[in-house]
Formats: sequence, C-alpha cells, structure tokens
Amino acid sequence: MTCPLILAKIPVKNPWEIFAYLPFGNWNDCPDTPELMAAAKYWFRQHGAVPAAMTHDELEFHLPAPVPGNEAMEVAVEQYGLCPDMDQNFEEIAALADTLRRSTVWYFWWD
Repeated sequence: MTCPLILAKIPVKNPWEIFAYLPFGNWNDCPDTPELMAAAKYWFRQHGAVPAAMTHDELEFHLPAPVPGNEAMEVAVEQYGLCPDMDQNFEEIAALADTLRRSTVWYFWWD
C-alpha cells in the first residue's frame, strides 16, 4: 500500500514556528496550535527536538541525541501531559522514560 507524501521546506526561522504554517491539533485531547508551538519551543531549547514529520493525527520530533538518563522521567511526564494517548503505546511511564534514554525520535499520536 502506498500513501501520498509531501516533502516540504517551510520558511521558518525557528523549528517550532512550523505549526503556524501547518496547523495541527485542537481535536480530542490534541493540543491546539499555540500549545504545540510552546511545547516545541521548550523542547527545542532543552533537547534540540525538532518537529520532523506529521500526519493527520501523528507527530514526530527528531533530536540530535537521546535524553540523558537523569532527565528521562521528567521528559516522559511532560510528554504524557501533552499527549495523554501515550498510555496506548506505553503501559507505564517508566517504559516511556526508558525509550527516551535510547531514541532520537519522539512519537506522538492522538485519536
């Protein structure tokens, strides 16, 4: 099965501004555009996280390096705050924190 794909270079100075050009969210538990921009700005400044891929209900951030182990639990709590549907991918917050220690990709999904 193939799906349409659009690759685009969006003219933003800062990566969190992408949501101003490609509005995303504000349905069910998905945050609205200003909330997503604020979270993306914070995570970029803290971890170098950049919004990299999105579908109609999924969002991925790419990072230059995984989250340091001593920060992983705090970031996991932040991610659950932004995306309560994380509990559909991880049974425990410790499992998400463990993934954050090892991965340079953050995945969010809202239904």
